[in-house]
Amino acid sequence: MFAGLVVLAVAYQPLLLRHAAQRSPHPQLLELEESAAVASQREALISTMERSELKLQLLRQCAACNRGFGASALDRLSVDSIIARLNRLSPFAEPTAGVAGSDSAERWVGRGFENADWSDGTVMNGPLEGVWRLIYTNATDVLSLDVNPIAGVGPISQEISLPDGVVNVIELYPRASSLLPPSMLRTTTRLRVGTRARARSATRIGLTFETVGVEQPSLLGFDVSKLLPPLSLPLPRIPGSDAAGADSDTSPAFFEVVYLDGDLLVIVQNQPGGAFALVRETEDELRMRDPRR
Repeated sequence: MFAGLVVLAVAYQPLLLRHAAQRSPHPQLLELEESAAVASQREALISTMERSELKLQLLRQCAACNRGFGASALDRLSVDSIIARLNRLSPFAEPTAGVAGSDSAERWVGRGFENADWSDGTVMNGPLEGVWRLIYTNATDVLSLDVNPIAGVGPISQEISLPDGVVNVIELYPRASSLLPPSMLRTTTRLRVGTRARARSATRIGLTFETVGVEQPSLLGFDVSKLLPPLSLPLPRIPGSDAAGADSDTSPAFFEVVYLDGDLLVIVQNQPGGAFALVRETEDELRMRDPRR
């Protein structure tokens, strides 16, 4: 029996070799493809390492200048340089995916990060979905808030609920409370500005400012959120202004997404100008700040 198998193997050997030669690419072509794949992986690894290093530098710089409120001219130049370098390394080509008006708004199903070097299963509507906390800005309309001698500026965040909800949240506290032990006689006032968003391009989002609200979560250490319900009012339309807002490509109310990955968002607003660097807050972090979530 074994002798018969040997005879069959010898007989069919030429046919097997010829078939293998037809299916296998040219050795030199195979080497070129392997070299290209190795080079591509090397470039991807270098980009990932460079992004990580730049993000670390950005976090250090932002911590040193108190979110931009205490930034010197040199600090601002340093942050601008880091943001410019991050812009070239942004791993996601279409950050507005899932936003109303975007090309992918209808087909977004909570995935699609395969080409973006990261994935987050908790993001269901698009990569911008979530609560983003400010770590740096050079925008004068925000920095001017710290001029108030009575109220200090607490956490600033942007709550993005796709497809079209963007709420800017600013917390204020009495400056005198900074002289007391933490959480003692805590008083917090929360301002909320609601906008409607619409994608104008793969990186640009137009805004329509619609509501302004005030909340009083705590007063002198007591939770008064149930005693003092939130107050929200529609923003009036200024006569002669562009009423289309987010729906108009000519409206000046928009921002550009210059960098986005799983935990960092950098945007630049058109008017009155300025860059914003924000980090995504996790569910645990949100619950620590607000146990009612």
